[in-house]
Amino acid sequence: MPSGPLRRCLPFSAIRGMEHVRTALECAAVDDDILGVLIKGPTGTAKSVIARSFVNILPDKEMISVPQNVTDEQLFGGLDLEDAITHGRTTVRGGTLRRADMNILYLDNINLFDPRTVNSVLEHAESGRVIVEREGVSSEYSLRTTVIATMDPAEQMLPDSIADRFDICVQSHSVKEWTERSDLIYSNIQFDIYPDVSVDEYSEEDGKVLERIENAKRILGDVSISRADLEKISSVCADLNVKGHRADISMARVSRVLAALDGRTSVSDADIKGSAVMCLLHRRRNLTKEAIVAEPDEEYDPEVKETSKPVPEPLEKKINEDNGPNTEPVAEEGNTISDIIASVTESLNDMDDIEAVRLHQIAGAGRRKNIIVRKRTGRYRGIRIPDGETNDLAFDATVRAAAPYQRTRENKGLSISIEKSDIKEKIRMKRDSCSFLFAVDVSGSLVDSGMMNDIKNGVKAMLLESYVKRDKVALMTFRTMDIKISVPFTRSVEGICDALDRTEGGGGTPLGAALLLIRDYLLSYLRKNPEERCYVIMMTDGETTDPVLKGEPIWELKKIAPFMKMRNTEWVIIDSSLFVGRINHAKRLAALLNGRYIRLEDIRSV
Repeated sequence: MPSGPLRRCLPFSAIRGMEHVRTALECAAVDDDILGVLIKGPTGTAKSVIARSFVNILPDKEMISVPQNVTDEQLFGGLDLEDAITHGRTTVRGGTLRRADMNILYLDNINLFDPRTVNSVLEHAESGRVIVEREGVSSEYSLRTTVIATMDPAEQMLPDSIADRFDICVQSHSVKEWTERSDLIYSNIQFDIYPDVSVDEYSEEDGKVLERIENAKRILGDVSISRADLEKISSVCADLNVKGHRADISMARVSRVLAALDGRTSVSDADIKGSAVMCLLHRRRNLTKEAIVAEPDEEYDPEVKETSKPVPEPLEKKINEDNGPNTEPVAEEGNTISDIIASVTESLNDMDDIEAVRLHQIAGAGRRKNIIVRKRTGRYRGIRIPDGETNDLAFDATVRAAAPYQRTRENKGLSISIEKSDIKEKIRMKRDSCSFLFAVDVSGSLVDSGMMNDIKNGVKAMLLESYVKRDKVALMTFRTMDIKISVPFTRSVEGICDALDRTEGGGGTPLGAALLLIRDYLLSYLRKNPEERCYVIMMTDGETTDPVLKGEPIWELKKIAPFMKMRNTEWVIIDSSLFVGRINHAKRLAALLNGRYIRLEDIRSV
């Protein structure tokens, strides 16, 4: 039985659907070398429920949850205050990670954690050791754990560097079939009213799951994977443009586990397909989005093969040498490698349909950074010795600094005697923010081409990320005789969506006048917010028709463009034209503004 109290949770076998999630959790239970399982999905799709219910069926395992606002001391361990005050000894009290050793470590909504904290947790879990050195104490302990994490992609994206550390990533989704939905409702109501009856009803099925896991553990060491299987895995990863080599290693590991779960001692093509779906969802590169921000890599040439290197013991006996390193991989049962890749690609495309457009990636804003602030705002992330007086006392660190000396100090009736040398000040950090000004061309050419709805949907899709990240957004619309800031900078996405829906189209395209209004508005805004980074995202076909003064509109744009270079401001031109083979006006405008150029069709609306 688990070493800690069980959280009352719906039985694992009572949860309907989510087959990929169920299999992923079983794989992690079979092989301790699988570092973690990341479960992605919309809110309300039982991500937390299935994780907790699964841990409940594992013997001798407890789920150790990491709270959102955990401090380093709570997480890794720190000075034992009671021992320090009572006995004057500087000893270490273990934190959350010490309790996670030989248990399951759970991070709910991992995408909302501080990335620095998550990186540290995964690094220590991967290394298997935690070293604590802080405030005059030093300690080390083992960390053998499996990390299970959940996230809603619509809330905030997880940095790729963190997601890549999870061997497995699977998608949860709402059940669509009405019979399955009704079964789901029945199971929940039955559990709410008669929890003991529900647990008894599914105990046999849960027992079979556990038996399957235990059997797989016993035969896992005997499961072989051939050289041809490894080349199939490498072919799939290369064809799907996967970065790095963690994916290949994870697929090989999970393929063996899937075979063991099925009671076999050799890997099949079905195992490779299954492992690809679980190991590549969070790792494959989206070429459409990546083309926006980077030059494409060299094409993969399947004819070019690296020289095979000898496989060290003890892995050598796990790999059959029947197919030499230069043998072309051939799939089973008449399938080709292309069939495997096509099947995997289709499954992955179905699973990540709900991913939102990443506004920061579209704008080229890059990764957000934490900046140190001097005011009493922001998250408490560390301590320092104050330079003079402080009004932001780090009370916990101050007490820890004073604790070892309490037996030798005169307390003067105080519980803890604190001296000036003990005083510590908080280091506070906050995320830097961005401001996005959407400048939308609503002229007649866009209305006539039928692109207006696509433009509105594109803006709404990009706004989704800003709503969660709490960036400021503004909306400007322009056409002949109607150039205005429809919505000033705000954090209300709903206001911009409403304004877009009310906007009427028609008339000419006064690009020059629109640029001058943007300049005046941003100069005023930046004077009040000098540290803000601003991105102007202009959606237009770039074909200007109305000059500010008399003359040729395009020549006028060339004269106006140099005045658009403003501090902390970058431009993105999203081409909404449908024309092919003519002058690309939008691309020319992007060049004049030294901005990024993107086609509207490359932005997938949500």
